[in-house]
Amino acid sequence: MAVLTSMAMNTLITQFGQEVTLRKPLYGSYDPTTGTVDSTTNTDYTVKCYMADFNLSEVNNDSILMGDRKALLPSQDTSGATLPEPDAEDTILGFGDTVKVVSTQKIYHADTLVCYICQVRE
Repeated sequence: MAVLTSMAMNTLITQFGQEVTLRKPLYGSYDPTTGTVDSTTNTDYTVKCYMADFNLSEVNNDSILMGDRKALLPSQDTSGATLPEPDAEDTILGFGDTVKVVSTQKIYHADTLVCYICQVRE
């Protein structure tokens, strides 16, 4: 993807993005006796997302693998609530696929968070 301004990224999301679900797991407490976590619940956020492929020059087969994609997510969900920062435990469900977040980069315009660029992997 060419270098884009924060406002251009927001426009891509708004005009060409599709609604997806960002799923953030919430783990229960760890029981050291059994070595297990008692329960896991998920918090789902409906958000517009624009998916893009990495350029071949960005694929280094170390941190970015062939097949990894970029998911551009706005800083707010579809209801206007602030979207929590996606992290490596999260999944994105949509586009007929489920992908796992590998890493996240925050994009600001001045001091305002505009969007997140997530590296995602199947």
